[in-house]
Amino acid sequence: MYKNIIKSIILIILVCSSVILTYQIWNFKPQLTNVDNLVEEKTTIGPRFVDNIKNIYMPFQLVSYKEGDMKGTTDSNLIMELTNDLSENKILSAYLLDNNGKFQAKDIGKDYILFDFTEDIPQTMYITNILEMTYKSNDKYTFNRILVDSESFETITLYFVGKDKVLKIETDAKSDHFNQLVKNQREKMTDYSSLVTNVHTSSDKTQLYMPAQADDVKAYRFIADRIDVKDINDAVLDDQDNIIQRDREEGTTYFSNTGIVSVDANDIYKYNNLSETDLLKSAPRDTLVKSFKFISSHGGFTDDYRLFDIDDDSRTINYQMFLSGRPVFNSEGLSDISVVWGKDEEYEYRRGLLSTSVAVPSTQEVEKLPSAEKVRFDIASSRNYQLEKVNKMMIGYEMAKSPDSEIQANLLFEPYWYVEYDGTWMKYDKGRLK
Repeated sequence: MYKNIIKSIILIILVCSSVILTYQIWNFKPQLTNVDNLVEEKTTIGPRFVDNIKNIYMPFQLVSYKEGDMKGTTDSNLIMELTNDLSENKILSAYLLDNNGKFQAKDIGKDYILFDFTEDIPQTMYITNILEMTYKSNDKYTFNRILVDSESFETITLYFVGKDKVLKIETDAKSDHFNQLVKNQREKMTDYSSLVTNVHTSSDKTQLYMPAQADDVKAYRFIADRIDVKDINDAVLDDQDNIIQRDREEGTTYFSNTGIVSVDANDIYKYNNLSETDLLKSAPRDTLVKSFKFISSHGGFTDDYRLFDIDDDSRTINYQMFLSGRPVFNSEGLSDISVVWGKDEEYEYRRGLLSTSVAVPSTQEVEKLPSAEKVRFDIASSRNYQLEKVNKMMIGYEMAKSPDSEIQANLLFEPYWYVEYDGTWMKYDKGRLK
């Protein structure tokens, strides 16, 4: 009898203990005061993490070469469609070929596709991060053109054409599917012409390609959105409670314990990270992905931006605005985003504060652009220029800001021919390069 009573008491105690423990577990709240790595949401100046790295490192044009019938396009959708088709395929073999400035690739047929870039890009970075192929290499070779051979064999062969070397990659991607995409796209492309400027562009694989005619390129006008400086400061400065603002006639400076920001009268924002030093700048081509992630993390690509230029001397990576598939130039830097990487973090971040908003009708009369042949003739026949120093030619836009006296600032985009002459991009205007 007593044993049964004792068992009942023990059972009741166990049940009560179970109820108490269950309640404590359900209502448990951990103490976070000593946790070092709390997740902190940073302010963004644009949509967060919507940028596709393929867009940022997109070529500026696509050329479909057929002997006697060259077509090309700067349409972003068409370029991306073919880029995606080349992505995520298996590499069957890869080896380097000597270029010597006269790449011929005689085993390639008379039909092929060219992707042209404005800057030399590391081969390994592009293959692994953009084309998403498994490729391991420690070489530092770069390229500025991809040649796609989808006619010689049943599978696609890629040639990454650089100044010194050409990387030949044989893939398992089927040629038939790629060729059908090209066939469908050619109906949307325009006539292209070619240009030989020096010994390095003497081959049909290396010569310059550009639209033959440019008289249908339109001007655009947009209402300008001004990015709030506070939003950028909130994204890049860590100590928000210790910012000192000083206003001067030439602009405003913000001081914090971690960085210095200056905003000038031309709407240019510049940030310097005090934890990095000028003596420890990283090689820019080694930090392309880091720079992309830094800008993308706070929605910094507020328009269509692409990698455009890398300055090895200042170690600056420059991303430039594009409009309707064409690069946008501005002498004050309003259409640029540049990053200099230090030892571990960004050392300098510079950008324009204006972005495009709503398109409005443009009432300004714009002269029709001359043909590519006219531009070539004017440069070749001028005593002031040497045709062999022309490295690239393309149609772009000059961006101008309306006077500040207007109620709502506008951005005008006027088309011009642009020429990379002796390493510097210059605007062609009535026979002269400016």
